[in-house]
Amino acid sequence: MNRIGNLTRLVGLGIASAGLVACGGGSSGGGDSGGTGQMSLAVTDAPVDSASRVVVRFTHVELKPEEGGSILIDVSEEGEPVREIDLLTLQGEAFETLFENEEVPAGDYAWLRFHLEENDDQASFPGSQGDIATTSYIQFDGYSDNLIIPGGNQAGLQLSSGFSVPEDGQVSFTVDFDLRKAIKEDSRDGFHRMRRSLRLVDNSSVGSITGTVDPTIVPGDRCEEREEGLHSCPGLAVYVYEDHDREPRDLRDDEDDAVTTANVYYRHVEATGDWEYRYTAGFLEAGDYTVALTFEAGEDDPEEATPIEFVDQANAEVEAGETTEVNFPDS
Repeated sequence: MNRIGNLTRLVGLGIASAGLVACGGGSSGGGDSGGTGQMSLAVTDAPVDSASRVVVRFTHVELKPEEGGSILIDVSEEGEPVREIDLLTLQGEAFETLFENEEVPAGDYAWLRFHLEENDDQASFPGSQGDIATTSYIQFDGYSDNLIIPGGNQAGLQLSSGFSVPEDGQVSFTVDFDLRKAIKEDSRDGFHRMRRSLRLVDNSSVGSITGTVDPTIVPGDRCEEREEGLHSCPGLAVYVYEDHDREPRDLRDDEDDAVTTANVYYRHVEATGDWEYRYTAGFLEAGDYTVALTFEAGEDDPEEATPIEFVDQANAEVEAGETTEVNFPDS
């Protein structure tokens, strides 16, 4: 367990971008009660289309108690300046832990913020309005672009939903980087923007939705059967919305509408020995959802966005610690 004396305290938010100075020890001013609790934090991903890798290079996680100064937790790998994670490997119920059982002040917190390694090669970045170029990158077939944090460390990858750490207790959270919402191509050549499309969930209150997809309900030859390996079905995805009987919407039209998304893969199911087209949407808080199957309809003009069509949808109820099965079509 990492003790609270290993945390860096910030006197003001400006220090986060000007340089980090450890003030060390104690928990005074960091929470409501003066006591401490243990917190764990992991990351997961709802995927982005067309990219082969999305490599994010984390340096710190900043926590802001409702009362007192900010707390900075070093999440870099031992002996390395960063923690490098390919978010595309963390789909469905997969995750990677950034820190575990960290002792922090107990009480209510206003927000948390991710700090990424900055790109020191300023000549490669024109910069504007405080945007920060990072060493994180998105990779496509044949090329890659660096990721920009709009607004820098003051406004960048901050998750504003509050949370609490119980005194003498433990809490475990996961942050979903919904890359379909978060990453957009920038007007500056060689860059993509990573925006604040982050979702914080308490791991004690989440479940998942999974199911099969019959490829014959998708127009055209979208899915080709494979003999081995794990293969995505190009352009086919599942969108998850809060509440029942929702009208599905393209994320490009209403990016805050869907809770999360999941790709459809052709995979081997060990329990049955069969190969199936399956999807999994993980880390969903208990509640009612609408699950919609979508596909990209085709591209007549390469300069225009590929239209999204919704093939089928169904209602689902998620319970904490449980997996809900929703198949397309429902059988």
